[in-house]
Amino acid sequence: MINDHIQKQEGGDQSTNLQCQNLVYNQGMSVTEYRAVALDVFNANFLRLSREAAEIAIIRATSITQTFFNELQEKNEAALEQMRDPAMQSALFEAQKQYVKSGDSNLESMLVKMLVDRASFTTRNTKQIALDEALSVVNKLTEEQLDILTLNFSLTSLYRSVGNIDELIRFIKNEIMVFVNDVEYHESWFSHLAYCGCVTFMSGQWYKGAEFFLLGQYPAMFQKGFDKSELEASIGFPVDTNFEKTLFMLNFHSVNKLQFNAMNTKSLTEKAKMLELEEETISKLIKFYSDQLMNESEVLDFIKEKIPEFELLSKKWGGEHNTISAMKLTSVGTVLAQANYTHKVGDIEFDLGHWIK
Repeated sequence: MINDHIQKQEGGDQSTNLQCQNLVYNQGMSVTEYRAVALDVFNANFLRLSREAAEIAIIRATSITQTFFNELQEKNEAALEQMRDPAMQSALFEAQKQYVKSGDSNLESMLVKMLVDRASFTTRNTKQIALDEALSVVNKLTEEQLDILTLNFSLTSLYRSVGNIDELIRFIKNEIMVFVNDVEYHESWFSHLAYCGCVTFMSGQWYKGAEFFLLGQYPAMFQKGFDKSELEASIGFPVDTNFEKTLFMLNFHSVNKLQFNAMNTKSLTEKAKMLELEEETISKLIKFYSDQLMNESEVLDFIKEKIPEFELLSKKWGGEHNTISAMKLTSVGTVLAQANYTHKVGDIEFDLGHWIK
């Protein structure tokens, strides 16, 4: 393998009081008070509605507010202090508005995830701005459009640690194919994604198949394998036991062959330097590594054999106009893709700073 009280609380006019244990952070406002303030802000600013609609609105606003504070208290309690910031209160109000208008539980989950992330940024920066914008955009997109963003993200920008073929196949099935369905894509969807500031498009002549990105991200999974004598002939000297233990492993695809115990050429270079090999030898190793990889067609055939439904992904990825493959996510698109990924795949913590500076 590649290596609990009686409670009393008060709220302002028109506020909705929520009962909970009176937890105080740094002798500041309690969680209850933060929630009451957040609902006061909503009541004071949201449109005046009919009685029935107003009742629905406050139920939804209370739900997302309660869920948000529960999540924030669990994952980043110190960030409760951010609720003193007008910008953070505005972000929460924006999320309340979006969920009140929709009532969709999936949307609520994504909004809460983005709010928790938003609370972690104490200074104004690109990540904070992207999260604020994403909170106002997410309700403008359909589930299918969010899946399109996430499919692009998971194939072109995401790297997941896998140690063998089985782990790679599980990753593709559980964390990529979940964003693929048999709904026919419409060209207008992509124009809408661009209009909402989620994507830009590269040249119409630019196209790379889905298999191209899997090969690029996980080359070690697609080594054809070699005999030791082949490598020795390529580098010009016999290899010793230490060399073999450090750089070799049994091939994933052929039991009688070897492959490099390195996910990519960067890892191979690091291991070769540990062996104090000369630069010329390292260059030969890198070339040999690249030369014995499957080509894109072979990669596609192999994945389709393991995951027949990958054929659908491949077709959608290219499509009539190669539209998904030509998409480049903006910072807002990246935030939404990650929120949707977390919602559908599981409680995965992304470091937004890896993609947005």
